[in-house]
Amino acid sequence: SKNREKMSASSSFSSVVRKRFLQKSSSFSSSFLTRILACGSVNGVRAPSFKEIRTTTTTATTIPSFFVQRKSENNWCRPRLVTIENFNSPSSSSAFRRSYCSSSTETMTSRTSPSESAQKQNNKEKKKVKKKKKKSSLTTTSSKTKVTPEELKTLMDMKKPGKWYPLARTMQREIILHVGPTNSGKTHAAMERLKRASSGVYCSPLRLLAWEISESLNKFGTKCDLVTGQELKRVENAEHIACTVEMVDVNKVVDCAVIDEIHLIGDDFRGYAFTRALLGTPALEVHLCGDTSCVELIEKICKDTGDKLRIRNYERLSPLNVAEEHFSKKRLEQNIEKGDCFVAFSRKTVYALKSEIERRVLLRACVIYGGLPPEARSRQAELFNKPDSGYDLLIASDAIGMGLNLNIRRIIFNELTKFDGVEIRQLTSPEVKQIAGRAGRYKMSYYDKGGGVVTTTDDGMVLHGSRKDGDNAKNDIVKSSGVSGLQFIQNQLNAPVEALKTAGLAPTFEQILEYCSKVEGATLEDAMKALSSDAIVPKYYKMRKSDEVIRLAKYLENLGMEIEDHYTFSVSPTSVDCLHSMKTLMNFAKAFLNEGHVSVKLIPKSVNKHDRKSRADAQTRMNQRSVGILATLEEQHRAYDLYLWFARRMSAQFPEYSLAEALRVMCAHSIDAELQKLSTSATIESNSRKKKSEKKEEGSSKPVKQIEELDRKILRSAINRVNEERKNLSLLSKPATTKKTTTTISRQH
Repeated sequence: SKNREKMSASSSFSSVVRKRFLQKSSSFSSSFLTRILACGSVNGVRAPSFKEIRTTTTTATTIPSFFVQRKSENNWCRPRLVTIENFNSPSSSSAFRRSYCSSSTETMTSRTSPSESAQKQNNKEKKKVKKKKKKSSLTTTSSKTKVTPEELKTLMDMKKPGKWYPLARTMQREIILHVGPTNSGKTHAAMERLKRASSGVYCSPLRLLAWEISESLNKFGTKCDLVTGQELKRVENAEHIACTVEMVDVNKVVDCAVIDEIHLIGDDFRGYAFTRALLGTPALEVHLCGDTSCVELIEKICKDTGDKLRIRNYERLSPLNVAEEHFSKKRLEQNIEKGDCFVAFSRKTVYALKSEIERRVLLRACVIYGGLPPEARSRQAELFNKPDSGYDLLIASDAIGMGLNLNIRRIIFNELTKFDGVEIRQLTSPEVKQIAGRAGRYKMSYYDKGGGVVTTTDDGMVLHGSRKDGDNAKNDIVKSSGVSGLQFIQNQLNAPVEALKTAGLAPTFEQILEYCSKVEGATLEDAMKALSSDAIVPKYYKMRKSDEVIRLAKYLENLGMEIEDHYTFSVSPTSVDCLHSMKTLMNFAKAFLNEGHVSVKLIPKSVNKHDRKSRADAQTRMNQRSVGILATLEEQHRAYDLYLWFARRMSAQFPEYSLAEALRVMCAHSIDAELQKLSTSATIESNSRKKKSEKKEEGSSKPVKQIEELDRKILRSAINRVNEERKNLSLLSKPATTKKTTTTISRQH
């Protein structure tokens, strides 16, 4: 084994690999070793038994060194298990042999003379230049395919997506479609059936809703696991699962499945996940909950799959009325009442409304918007629904449209337009119905008082917006249409339901991998673009918009990742428009490639950019500072969420799951405390300005102290947990004094 001639010989190849495997050589390719263990043998190389490993190793702690990733000249090879068919292919066997030879030549170059090593280095540089030239020529010219146009057309053929899920096609499923408006009891009926089933799964559109269903089922006595992209909570002997719709297991057979908000199947970005759950969930009964817009589309899909379909219609359980007059902001003190919810569509407007209302009125307001962590949203909803919490108002965005049961008396639209990422546009009829329908929730305190009421502010005029110009949407030219806000709300509530025409689809990783293998020089970005634009799908399907995934794939393209890792990083829940999220992703990717170990410490610190030289009064500056701190905490929370997402998929490379989870919980409770601090300061100022009687002051200050003390205890326990996790991690990473090999392994763990 000292020269290449013996190394290339097939007879000595097996013995050399076997010998170096038992010698625990760190220069071995970890992916090669993992494949040998998976198959037993590859190209004549037999994997050693566990008995042989025990006899050749001194301690049990050194066994993981066979699987520790090796740092090569290019990147780290992450171990993975592949199907046996891939091992027998000529291309894979040659790749195995190349990976082995490249690792063996690294050890031999250290024994060669300086002149030989310099010559080899020059040859490597020449090869790199040739590769760059070849790559540039591929990008300038059209991609040359290794297959015929007919074979490429077959690859693009996605006319029967139902066949992607053979387990579900072997079952005679019954689809029960529950359709009706908001607050009609359709989800309640489906959940009652799920509780009685011996096994089941609930597919949620939101993480927060999956939490609520998991807790409610466990309280009811039905043991239920929680599975989301960031966390996994197992309950002993549980046969039910509450998960986000993207995490549903299409290989586990259950008696009953519930897919909530099925009308989102037509969404341009997330619709593919609902399509996958509908087509692939192997359940005897599949209950779908949504509005009437999806009926025709579900009928076409069920006709294609051969499933039996039953439709159940529901009516709203409580009345919803449009107010006769606008809500006047000038007479805020006289018009505002407990149970009111103001709706705005930007984070800045939400906090501005909160600050204005709490300064003028002796009432405190909770806030709920999309950027708020799920834990904080749940806590704010709990405070608003609790009668004696001291919080009687709600300032929210369209995030209240689904997933939260709120005790709202009146919905007040502060604005009737929203920026959707491209342009400022009017609210659509489904959006108005979804938000307005949250008023007068069934069996809540305002249900017996005439149901829900919806209105707008006095300056609520319907606006038409132009396309976004640059990075600042404020420069858009907005013109009034002359239609009153109340008339617009009434028209949108009475508008007929528009039927969904298409359901979302997304290419699978196997299809992307096949495209890259057949099209010479194709990258992940090329495959995503081609499969998204050129795929042949039925008329009632559409390919999802993969703009963000393609941007992330292009952002990480020059790092030299393997395609599987490149795909995993590209589909991660990273906000493309957030600079902090992009920096976090890049830090994770570089550490993953260079070290094979990603730490929570790599998350960059957020910068609080509040204006310290503002000329506003002291209270306004304090509020601005609190809002800046909240923005910083929200960025950090998203970064911890991203780490947990990777840790659920790459536990060996992202090992600090417990610490990241503790930090995320601490961050969420810190947001709760900061929101309460913001409300408390405004209430104190309002009390001092209004100079109310002592009884009213005592009544308003007493719940403030109780909530502050409660949140302080929760935050203190979260901080203690973070400190404990850090101590545990430091103990695991302490170097051992006995052997050097044990030290490196403990640090990597």
